[in-house]
Amino acid sequence: MAAAARGIGWGIVMLAALWMVAANAVPAASAPLELTVNNPLPLARYGEVLALPLAEVLQRRPQWRTRTLAVRVAGSSSWLPTQAYASDGGKTPDQLLVQLDIAPKATEPLEILPAPASMPALANPLYARLVPERDDDFAWENEQVAYRIYGTALEKTGQVFPGIDVWSKRPPRHVVDAWYKRDAEGQRLNDPSLSYHIDHGDGLDSYDVGHTPGDGGTAGWLDGAPVATRNASQVRITAQGPVRLRFEVDYPPWRVGKALLHQHKVITLDAGSHLNRQVVTWRIEGAPRATVAAGVAVHAGADLVHDGAARIAVWDTPQKASAGHIATALLLAPDETARYASTHDASWALFDVTDGSVIRFASGSGWSQGDMPDFHAWQSYLYDYSMRWSNPLQVHWPHSRP
Repeated sequence: MAAAARGIGWGIVMLAALWMVAANAVPAASAPLELTVNNPLPLARYGEVLALPLAEVLQRRPQWRTRTLAVRVAGSSSWLPTQAYASDGGKTPDQLLVQLDIAPKATEPLEILPAPASMPALANPLYARLVPERDDDFAWENEQVAYRIYGTALEKTGQVFPGIDVWSKRPPRHVVDAWYKRDAEGQRLNDPSLSYHIDHGDGLDSYDVGHTPGDGGTAGWLDGAPVATRNASQVRITAQGPVRLRFEVDYPPWRVGKALLHQHKVITLDAGSHLNRQVVTWRIEGAPRATVAAGVAVHAGADLVHDGAARIAVWDTPQKASAGHIATALLLAPDETARYASTHDASWALFDVTDGSVIRFASGSGWSQGDMPDFHAWQSYLYDYSMRWSNPLQVHWPHSRP
């Protein structure tokens, strides 16, 4: 009996030990996953978007595979804006986007948790839609900026404008739906005072795209001049925020010398940012290579500063003098190279491409009557943006895995 009791006792001890090992190996579903984020720059980063690989999270918490995740600074009761995001535009997210503020040279501890049922829904600062009632425009915005490109239906009126238009708005309002609705009402009533070309307190469209690249449009390049495509033929939204907006744009193929060019754009805009990031993939038929360009308009009277093609900054003149100044820019992605060129109405970054080549850059805007008071402020913003893009936040994961 004593031996049997001792055997039962050792069995209980062993089972308890195995249970403790299992408990330590597979954390409880409610246990936070802790990591640290370091800012290597002597610059404060506000609204920085951190892309965490979901594979890293799920390797440590496989039981979270079907859960909605939330992130906060360790010890905080406030939740950071987050978004499950498919970086390839598909239906399966591969990243967890987190938006945070971090001080210069600071390290911030974060906690990832399954989102509590009581977690309040965040307002979405991002918005985009096709506007069929206005000849297939496509418009998008966040709290700071708004843009649009033109669709094939507009070509029926003879207007072929493949550049990117800028709408000057006062943050943090959304304006796309209100402006289109008001403008349509003005046309119905034959009342030009309702046009979005007039400032009703929230901003206006006072940017002349015309046959320029506008703010970040692309073109072929031949004999020292741009060769433009037609208006966008298809737009597909793949992510709608609240941290990042993502959409894809296709244009009709067009001939540049012997080459027939096809371009496919992926454009992303983050909450709070002034700049769209563009990834453009090129297909070429009929020639082994071609030169393509990304540009920004420079209207008469505008101020221009550029560091080769790496950073082009414009303090531009609007269609109406009363509308202040429109700031525009084009920045090359880190490690991207291009040559600088100019024409009478634009500055350009030139890229030599072959079939399948990809070019990466950012383009965007600000407004003197919004939150960009002068050209110095705009250049400072662009410098800081370039530094942040070249020096991403550093993530340190815990070593233990199940």
